[in-house]
Amino acid sequence: MQIINKKYSVVSSYLAITVFLFLFFSASLLIFGFSVQFSLFVSLIFVLFTIAILKFTVFTETTKLFSRIKDLEQHSMDYNAGIKLLIKRDLELNYANEKLNDLDQAKSNFISVVAHQLRTPLSGIKWTLNMILNGDMGEMNNDQKTFLMKAYESNNRMITLVNDMLDTDRIQSGKMHYNFRYINPVHLLDNVLFELGPQASKKNIYIGFENKLENIPQVFIDPETIRAVFQNLLENSIKYTMENGKIVLDVKIDGDMLEVLVKDNGIGIPEDQQKNIFNKFFRARNALKVETDGSGLGLNIAKTIVEKNGGKIWFESLEGRGSTFHFTLPIKGKTKQNLEQ
Repeated sequence: MQIINKKYSVVSSYLAITVFLFLFFSASLLIFGFSVQFSLFVSLIFVLFTIAILKFTVFTETTKLFSRIKDLEQHSMDYNAGIKLLIKRDLELNYANEKLNDLDQAKSNFISVVAHQLRTPLSGIKWTLNMILNGDMGEMNNDQKTFLMKAYESNNRMITLVNDMLDTDRIQSGKMHYNFRYINPVHLLDNVLFELGPQASKKNIYIGFENKLENIPQVFIDPETIRAVFQNLLENSIKYTMENGKIVLDVKIDGDMLEVLVKDNGIGIPEDQQKNIFNKFFRARNALKVETDGSGLGLNIAKTIVEKNGGKIWFESLEGRGSTFHFTLPIKGKTKQNLEQ
């Protein structure tokens, strides 16, 4: 519409100029003494000549206009075809997404059923082995105790794997329940250290704090899940730190967050594999050499839990030098409203 209006404007301008020139030219001839007939004749020839030029101009402009309209129609057809293709792709993606959700739900249900079915007999085996090892079924010699202890430890690893799979499934499906409340995180850390102390002592690993834990504020978190994060990071440090190693802990305020640090001088993580460290079932190649058992789910679970509690987790590591894991938690009164939402 704008193009057509522009063309009409051009034609109108040409007509106005032609009329003006006709009148001006006729008047000029009369002023110079030419007869009226001659003046009109010459002016008419001039007007006809001007009209011929005008027609040619209009024809040229019209040709350009139709060419432009044809281009616009082609663009419009291409645009409509693109829109239809996008709608088709969107429908296909929605259908594929629904299929993936169905498959994910089926996988989730399968893992949940299998894990629950495994956990019951594994718990029974653990209870039976524990009775035998405690001598409730009679005395055993050292070789028998050694083999039974290996079976007991393997059974515990299977139970841990099953529990990790169930935790991962609950987190992914949104079935994990969080009971947020105010708590001093140092109390959680002390409890975990008390439980893991014997493991560190077996390898003569020193665990200490970088700074005195004074005036540490409360945080608004789910204690049970954050306790699992403390346990996972400390267990990893103990597991992948050689004998006579060192683990340093620190808790400090960083703005409206509380930052927790777990640093060790263990085997570290290869640089080319650090990007995958929080992926499910991933274990670094040097970790596999040190400890063959492990689900590769712990850090993935820890990352999800920290984020659900309103924080974030990251790390630095050098292979052969050790790793430092950091995670943050919201300080009391700072993000309560956001977490509840």
